Amino acid sequence: MQKAFFRTRAHMALIGANLIYGLNFTIAKSVMPGFIKPLALVSLRSVIAAFLFWITSLLLPREKVEKRDLLYIFGCSFLGVVINQVLFLAGLNLTSAINSSIILAINPVAAFVFAAIILKERISIIRGSGLAVGLSGILLLILHEGTPDLSSSTFLGNMYTLINTLSWALFTVVIKRMLEKYNPITVMKWVFFFGMFTNIPLGFSEFKTTDWSSVTLQAWLSIGFVVIFATYLGYMLLTFGLRRLSPTVVSSYTYTQPVIAAVVATMIGQDTITLFDIMSALLIFAGVFLVSRQPKNSL
Repeated sequence: MQKAFFRTRAHMALIGANLIYGLNFTIAKSVMPGFIKPLALVSLRSVIAAFLFWITSLLLPREKVEKRDLLYIFGCSFLGVVINQVLFLAGLNLTSAINSSIILAINPVAAFVFAAIILKERISIIRGSGLAVGLSGILLLILHEGTPDLSSSTFLGNMYTLINTLSWALFTVVIKRMLEKYNPITVMKWVFFFGMFTNIPLGFSEFKTTDWSSVTLQAWLSIGFVVIFATYLGYMLLTFGLRRLSPTVVSSYTYTQPVIAAVVATMIGQDTITLFDIMSALLIFAGVFLVSRQPKNSL
């Protein structure tokens, strides 16, 4: 009973995290590069998120991390903070939303493969079918919007996004061992602490040349969303879910992000929901449901 309660909370955390990430594509792109360049934004979100995680950790019982685990977390930080954040924003700045959606759909499949290889996660017909059903919903949603532009003008952005997607999928698999051993806040404070020392030099030049006086209030609010919600709160919710559930289940929620974005856009009058959108949403959520169906003795 208690296990089911914590699993339910984990699923709720993932819904919250993916709601935030679903909004983040539009919000982050709205400030780049007009108000702030990608690497400058990466540096800003890394430093502030590290600060927030360390402040949060002071409110919890002190937890000592073994030296060998710190070295392991140091390696994980390159996947989850450095490669992921740098290439996500750099790719989003260069490619189209349609291309990003296609590449994003690779994440659950990549996590599925990594988990099977590294964690020896059981590959079942139901889980594989769920991933396929969710992917078909994503493709239906994307292709209904028109033919994707895979021209050379966006090739670099596509490659950045692809590497970011694979890096994030691998991160969710390799960090799980630390999340099972330590509190997620403890893990994240060290992940961002190590990651910011790489991201600060990478973004220093762009950060220094940013015209902060030209940043409007709306742009500041958008930057604040990316830094606080899409970084600090998003990582907190995702790691909470990852502690209780398998990387495959966690990554399957990625399929919901385009649906969430479409619903929100409709609510604020920027878009309308069509029959294709509804069919896509049903396929996507059916896929997540199937992936989440696991034996009682598995994570």
